[in-house]
Amino acid sequence: MTNPNRGFTILEILIALAILAMALTVTFFSFSRFNSSQALDKSADAVISILEEARSRTLSSVGASQYGVELEEFEVVLFKGATYSLADPNNVITSLNTLVAIRNINLAGGGTSVVFKRLTGSTDEVGTAEIFLKASPTTFRTITISNTGVVEWN
Repeated sequence: MTNPNRGFTILEILIALAILAMALTVTFFSFSRFNSSQALDKSADAVISILEEARSRTLSSVGASQYGVELEEFEVVLFKGATYSLADPNNVITSLNTLVAIRNINLAGGGTSVVFKRLTGSTDEVGTAEIFLKASPTTFRTITISNTGVVEWN
């Protein structure tokens, strides 16, 4: 005859808690990886958007000037004119997501600025830059800037 008032044993409770803890751990790491991947893709899109904005402003002759973008480790700066000036109050600074950074900036001429030419939107600063996850440096997106001023990432 069995006892109808029998409860759970401590062993059964511990097993249930262990299963729950494993399920929560798997879920947490899945969301963490998804968040990092989203941060990387959105940051790459933001950098491309800023480069395209500089090119568009140049082609539209906004302020009768050309525009460029300064690529830095944790931010990108949209600037007016042929050269970047840190002290210019009109610079538009965009900080990257704290999970990512920029590295391996390889532009023609060796600088870190891309400046677009009026009338054509082309640039002499062709090359690449990588946006990477700080927690996983082998996970990155490469931004490519062509001589026509077209920008893309892969």
